Amino acid sequence: MRYVDLINLTMPPGWKQRAEEAAQAVANGADPNTYSQLWRDLKNSLAELLHEKCWYCESRIDRSDNAVDHFRPKGRVNGATNRHEGYRWLAFEPSNFRYACTFCNSKRIGARTVGGKADCFPLIDESLRVYAAGPIDQESPMLLDPCELDDWKLLGCHQENGAPCAASTDPISRQRAEISIEAYHLHYEPTCKHRHREAVQLMADLDEAKRLFELYTKDPSPDKRSSFYTAAKRILRKINREALFSGDMRFLLKGQRSEKHSWIQELLLDN
Repeated sequence: MRYVDLINLTMPPGWKQRAEEAAQAVANGADPNTYSQLWRDLKNSLAELLHEKCWYCESRIDRSDNAVDHFRPKGRVNGATNRHEGYRWLAFEPSNFRYACTFCNSKRIGARTVGGKADCFPLIDESLRVYAAGPIDQESPMLLDPCELDDWKLLGCHQENGAPCAASTDPISRQRAEISIEAYHLHYEPTCKHRHREAVQLMADLDEAKRLFELYTKDPSPDKRSSFYTAAKRILRKINREALFSGDMRFLLKGQRSEKHSWIQELLLDN
């Protein structure tokens, strides 16, 4: 997961007017899905904000019709203390849209896992849940949100198998990560295998860069410098926002920092 800034979202001419009209119709009792073309019209623009990757798992995905997730469900909310018919008043609010792959967004069963967000939206404090149109600032979502500045930093992965894990030891942050892993189906086995392949390559590139850096420190010649920089650039590409699983790769790279190889921290700061 990486942070996504929705301020950069572009909209077609007339979209806001259409959205306001749809929101009024829903407030009068219409079904939000009747106006689903509105969020579908923003699908491509949402995809571009994270280089065509799912905002939850950072996999690249086909642009299927259900690729726009409503972070706060527009329909009935599963798990609310009282019956909740959904955050219908946010059905056409771009700040509630997330670009998501089918495995993160839709309930399904994998080889050994069950997951998919669907209508799941747990809160840290359920007593503060909002049930009617109005401000939702009092709610603190349990699910990690790619549009919150620091939420993505609470996820990591295991180097040995690519399985996702919590990146923080703080009890609430750890709980949020663990619940999000299941809700977003981040532990789906094929995704873990793909994530593992990227981790293996990252570590191989890192070992090579460390070796070349040590040679460069002993012999700071232009050719040694060039060889080290070439290796370092390969690592930088893997933690760049455009790369698959870049948040997970950053987490693994952070664990390799040392005084001997201070350049690793510099790479992290540069990206």
